Amino acid sequence: MNFKIKILATFAFVALTIGLFSSSPSVSASRGCQKVKGNESAVNNFNGTTSGTITQGGRLNGTTQTVFTSAFTPTPDSNTFSFTDDLTLTTNKGVLQTHNVTIFDAASGAFTAIARIDPNTSTGDFAGATGVLYINGKTTDGTATFQGKFTGEICFAN
Repeated sequence: MNFKIKILATFAFVALTIGLFSSSPSVSASRGCQKVKGNESAVNNFNGTTSGTITQGGRLNGTTQTVFTSAFTPTPDSNTFSFTDDLTLTTNKGVLQTHNVTIFDAASGAFTAIARIDPNTSTGDFAGATGVLYINGKTTDGTATFQGKFTGEICFAN
């Protein structure tokens, strides 16, 4: 009986040790991640850029500059186009830079973007950060001004 107890205790110790070591990286990685949300207001500068502000975003409150990096590409829906752009968000905590893929419905003015954080070009608190933001909004005047909401998660390097 003692032999069976020793084997069982050894097996339990090994399983517990493996479980602890395999969960350690995910615990520390998730500790640095933060859900984010806020509002964005932007104006088309009609030179391949937009500029605006983010409010109600906590540490993401700041000014934005977007540079379009591709032309509008048609989709199978004749009113819907895709394009890419780079977003620079300047805050009092640093600069957050993202590379975006956007879908724009010209008929309704609605848009949605997937914004992947660039850990190599972001600075300050955002240096080395990873994650994805989702920006959803609408233009009510054609394409001169945009109102949107963003959500997502940022995983900070520190």
